[in-house]
Amino acid sequence: MINALAPLLLALALAQPYGQPRPAAPEAAPAPETGLVVAELFTSQACRFCPAANGWLAEAGERPGVLALAYGVDYWDDMYGWPDEYARPEFVARQTAYVEAGEARRVFTPHLVINGGPERMRFSPERAHAVLVDAEPLARIDAAPEDGVITIRLDGPALEASADVWVMHFTPGVQTRLITAGGNAGIEMTHYNTVRAITHAGQWTGGRATLTADAPPADQASAVLVQAGSGGRLIAAARVRASAPDGQD
Repeated sequence: MINALAPLLLALALAQPYGQPRPAAPEAAPAPETGLVVAELFTSQACRFCPAANGWLAEAGERPGVLALAYGVDYWDDMYGWPDEYARPEFVARQTAYVEAGEARRVFTPHLVINGGPERMRFSPERAHAVLVDAEPLARIDAAPEDGVITIRLDGPALEASADVWVMHFTPGVQTRLITAGGNAGIEMTHYNTVRAITHAGQWTGGRATLTADAPPADQASAVLVQAGSGGRLIAAARVRASAPDGQD
């Protein structure tokens, strides 16, 4: 959990004798790298409940160890009179896969999925925070740009069924857009880590494997998600590193 050390630190503080000088704290050892918790938000510029969810995602995505991704969907465009500029059919297909796997009863927004679900979670900041804090970090994988492509190196025990390896290209950080029509007319809507494209890099059955995918445009970043089948739980994740370590083949 993100705040797993808090009880220990509190106990140590309470054990300190009142009025006694505290000894100098030893230099802390670097914290070991851990895996990521992945928060995927399906959202729409036409959805009146989405501005608050988008804002929550932007805050959550700045926490250490959290990878936040937002997908625009288009099924509210005609109903609410505003076309979502970031919506893609493949993003709706990804949400639909979660629904068909039992993560929800139907597509809706804002729809938050943590580590692939399946929580069947109606969005609220309090519920979203609780699920995020309780989520176990996923296994780490290595992904970096090499020779004009993203190289993904996988290694782990054999899987009972093959997993899908997805590469998400996204616009990193916060963007804002003024919505001028529909239910959100007049709102400066926050967008965070907005996914622009999804690529299926291949399948993985365990063991050592290397896959590649196209690199994103220069103004975008990428993440890799390893998923246990269509709409299944996520089993590993990575942000694509800026470059490969020196000397790595």
